[in-house]
Amino acid sequence: MQWNSTPTRKNKMSKNTPRISRRNLLVAGASGVAVSTLGFAATPQSTKTPDRKWDLEADVVVVGSGAAGASAALFAHEGASKVILLEKAPFFGGTSAKSGGAYWIPNNFHMKEKGLADSEKACLTYMARYSYPHLYNPDHETLGLPQATFNQLKTFYAEASPTIDKLKAMKALDSMRYSIFAEDVPDQPDYGDVFAGSVGLRGRALGPRQPNNQLGLGAELMRQLRAAIDARGIDVRLAHRVERLIENSKGQVIGLEASTLGPDDNPVRLNIRARRGVVFGTGGYTANKHLRTQFQVNPVFGGCGIPTCEGDFIRIGGALGAQLGNMGGAWRAQTLLEEAIAYASVPREIWVPPGDSMFLVNKYGRRIVNEKRNYHDRSKVHFTWDPSTANYPNLLMFMIYDQRTADLFAGHPPIPAPGSKESYVLQGRTFDELAKALDQRLASLATHTGNLRLDPGFAEEMHRTLARFNGFANSGKDSDYKRGDFAYDRDYMFFYPGPPRTDTPHQANDKDNFTMYPLANQGPYYAVILAPVTLDTNGGPVIDEKSRVLNYEDQPIAGLYGAGNCIASPAHDAYWAAGATLGTALTFGRLAGENAAREPIKEV
Repeated sequence: MQWNSTPTRKNKMSKNTPRISRRNLLVAGASGVAVSTLGFAATPQSTKTPDRKWDLEADVVVVGSGAAGASAALFAHEGASKVILLEKAPFFGGTSAKSGGAYWIPNNFHMKEKGLADSEKACLTYMARYSYPHLYNPDHETLGLPQATFNQLKTFYAEASPTIDKLKAMKALDSMRYSIFAEDVPDQPDYGDVFAGSVGLRGRALGPRQPNNQLGLGAELMRQLRAAIDARGIDVRLAHRVERLIENSKGQVIGLEASTLGPDDNPVRLNIRARRGVVFGTGGYTANKHLRTQFQVNPVFGGCGIPTCEGDFIRIGGALGAQLGNMGGAWRAQTLLEEAIAYASVPREIWVPPGDSMFLVNKYGRRIVNEKRNYHDRSKVHFTWDPSTANYPNLLMFMIYDQRTADLFAGHPPIPAPGSKESYVLQGRTFDELAKALDQRLASLATHTGNLRLDPGFAEEMHRTLARFNGFANSGKDSDYKRGDFAYDRDYMFFYPGPPRTDTPHQANDKDNFTMYPLANQGPYYAVILAPVTLDTNGGPVIDEKSRVLNYEDQPIAGLYGAGNCIASPAHDAYWAAGATLGTALTFGRLAGENAAREPIKEV
């Protein structure tokens, strides 16, 4: 998903940096704190205090202001509940406001208007096959999945479209076809368009409609949801960090403890009563380097999640015995290595590497992937392990392109705009010169990459790689990685973020497969270094189809709900299509809010 955000450099303040310190966001819990194994300041769990004084009270307390939290707050309010929404950051919207704003909604109103039948069977087959290929069985009643997992997917299919329809009726979100293409180009294909017989439909992706009738991004999505929250008088409290949950003697969640700063800049503790339930929508743990190292089995160099995505719900829910799941999962992407190092929250990802006379190689100079596949699946190739050398040969990828692509695709990141230069672009008149420039750059960044360097044979191997790629480009058939065989590969050649162009790739390319074009046999050649990152992680407490958080006996923890990237995603390790993260967040956020509002009032 292309991000829409002003970046914030690590250890530097800019006019766009929130004026709030890490201390302010992570106010210590109590004297004598201990560091937990999850990398958080841990304090004793507050429970069962009969004489506790409540500073605030509501029926439902929502934690987090992204798509999941905003949806939960709105639907809890619709259930005639008093709602308080708490946000750790000093601003509203979370990582959702930074996103491209798409939400993937099967069988939605746009598809129905176009007469596109999106059957439950076809959609469940697609999600199960993509997310759980090792379990998938088309002849089994749950498609080979555990019953609880199947129930989640079935609920998402059934409830996603009504969620968007209800938000429209509530005047909380006006949605439209999400397309980054021209009007005469078909709706976007799903990402898993490699499965014969289970895909083919388009149009599942929606986005927010701006007042000017144009498609909006994540900022517009959250603007509309915030406006609806404000119109209902829902109490929103920014810069409030939730420290722990509070239970009664029956083990039911009856509230939480939060911290903020008082007028004198001193920490203030608040006990907030939740008469019916608490909903968490606090995002993943992308910004928590300790948790990334502990749970991400494969190396990542940061991510796009905002700096407050520190995995709070893992600690807070875990203290009550919440079952954890999908802890190594993430929505994955590639970005420039230099930007991943420089920024606490990566400003952009490389959605599709631009260009046709372009390919990606590893440290050996070998082409390793279909460069036009979706960002999530493409990024997994970084994690290939070579047991003979005990290293990740693809840990970094190098985008190689010639002058033709530099000119035709100028201004489409990461290729610099016409007439401009970027320090992250390396150049050489020959492959030997290019290899030397790349290796010098890698040497300067060695402390960030485990001292990764190019193989000595990189330049020589590049000649063989170029000859093989050019043969495929001339024949129109990529025999190695099938580039251009899929609708996604071809359709996304029509989109590159950047200035408008008078010539499009297929007009400038006379080959049968317009996703490929032979690289020039002589330089200059250019290269940028790509590293794996997360859009955000998507593991945490496990929920059921009602968004109730489960313990390790698969029983709901009374009064506790979750949605979004802070819980174990029903998508598992797949990215179904543009908007899969926001689609599930909005849907399970709605279910969390509705079901929390229906809970009986609990005794203190």
